[in-house]
Amino acid sequence: MSLAEEARIRREGIRLIMEVGTGVILFSKAWPTIGTASIYFHRFYMFHTLQEFPREIVAMGCLFLAGKVSETPKKCKDIVTAAQNVFPTVYGNKNRNTFVDEIMGIERVLLQTMKFDLQVDLPYQYLIDYSKKFKLTKTEINSLVHTSWTFVNDSAFTTLCLIWEPQVIAVALLHLAITVRKVNIGLPDCWWNEYIANLSNSLIDDICHKVSSVFMIIPILLRGNFV
Repeated sequence: MSLAEEARIRREGIRLIMEVGTGVILFSKAWPTIGTASIYFHRFYMFHTLQEFPREIVAMGCLFLAGKVSETPKKCKDIVTAAQNVFPTVYGNKNRNTFVDEIMGIERVLLQTMKFDLQVDLPYQYLIDYSKKFKLTKTEINSLVHTSWTFVNDSAFTTLCLIWEPQVIAVALLHLAITVRKVNIGLPDCWWNEYIANLSNSLIDDICHKVSSVFMIIPILLRGNFV
């Protein structure tokens, strides 16, 4: 399997997590759970192949497990119902009891693969914490956080979570939001030095580029069919 093909299948798995997740979890709590599930998904395929474990089952197993860890637990049968409603072409022909058994089975494999180390640190809270130092109105800060929050959501389609700490991702995507919105935050250019030392502009630009490249893919991904 080529790297491009693997990246495509990973993105499809994340799409399954996102759309089923927002369909089954209250919106205000959905994204931390979805973010956790996405990290589980990417970590799982560091140790297993996409040929060995189908991404559509692993995705639902990750969502089921992340709900427990993020304190937004859902019954397995509720995830099955949501998955079959949201993606009938992927899950519609599955027997419900068999589907439940598959999710429960992959959950056990996930737990073993991650050695029961399930706690995940996400970038979202760092976006809020770092932005408090910006010399902006509350409305402007909220708008900037909203934009960068969306970028963090989009970053789940990449494997950045396997490479960089959430603090680094938060800084980079706040920087991207500042750049896109053309906001003067009233701080030095390298405002992040207070939080992370020796974080170069080139590294931040590289992260921003990876997330920006997803923007072109997402509309196609959301319209596309799974293969």
